[in-house]
Amino acid sequence: MSGMASASVPPVLSIIVPTYRDGSRIYGNLVKLDHALSVIGEPYEIIVVSDGNSDNTHDEARRMDAPHVRVFHYARNMGKGFALRYGMVRSHGQIVTIIDGDGDIDPAQIAAYVRIMRETDADIVVASKRHPDSQVVYPLARRVYSMTYQTLLRAFFNLKVRDTQVGLKLFKREALAAILPRIVVKRYAFDLELLVVAHHLGYTRVVEAPVVIGQRFSSTINRRAIMSILWETAAIFYRKAILHYYDRSHAPVPLHNLSAAMDSELSVAADLDERQIARNVVRWVGEAGVRLIRRCYTFNRARVGHDIVELQPGPGMAARDVATDADSDTGSGWRASM
Repeated sequence: MSGMASASVPPVLSIIVPTYRDGSRIYGNLVKLDHALSVIGEPYEIIVVSDGNSDNTHDEARRMDAPHVRVFHYARNMGKGFALRYGMVRSHGQIVTIIDGDGDIDPAQIAAYVRIMRETDADIVVASKRHPDSQVVYPLARRVYSMTYQTLLRAFFNLKVRDTQVGLKLFKREALAAILPRIVVKRYAFDLELLVVAHHLGYTRVVEAPVVIGQRFSSTINRRAIMSILWETAAIFYRKAILHYYDRSHAPVPLHNLSAAMDSELSVAADLDERQIARNVVRWVGEAGVRLIRRCYTFNRARVGHDIVELQPGPGMAARDVATDADSDTGSGWRASM
């Protein structure tokens, strides 16, 4: 195919395809993706990341036996976010695209996204279900979840993007080089953290593009996934607003320099950073509660002390006035006991 990259022609486009339990369809989806990219006329590479699959997904992906298609696999499921980072740091293209491996999103749309990026000089182009030209069929419950979540994101992060979670996005390589060293999330909220960090670093030229998502809409969501998304979102807010983690010095580096660090992550517990974040959040909430209690206690003590000062007799008060007050207090005590 005319657009595929070769050893002598570096790719302009890198397409990262995370895949998990897609054994029955991944080969067909990759063939369709390869055809869609070939008509763009730009050198490209396809990087498939098998995220700890125990079925035949890895073997089916390897059927795409071509020099411009690379398939990576590791034994433990680390999450979609990790798989995307794993592929990104092994990419070479000046435009890095991520697309879900389940086939719900037609890869023919990538050509239009590349054109949009160049015409608008965008740092990032994201597929958006809320674009007026989008054609999406998905359940009412998913619409409610999505609208509620996006409203929450606008309140917490002031993002101008109306939809952060569609699995098709394009990034300029220089933007990724600055963003990726700061990324922590390994699973559901990876896309959100990418956009939050990009906005925080000044990569604000983000263009929302229309998307067509098929009737099948195979991605699933359950209570556990919802809780994980909310927890990871809270962790991103904690890193940004409390720790100021994204403000720390992370010099842009060539993406391939990060590959060794990602390999080392495979050898540690996948949820180690989530547990650390949980401990930090609990500690922060506890400290904030203690500070609030101390302030309330100090305020109440100040009020009580003020009242006592007002009740003490002045230096010019006559003894008989004090006695009268004492008699009045005794009477009041007697009446109270009646």
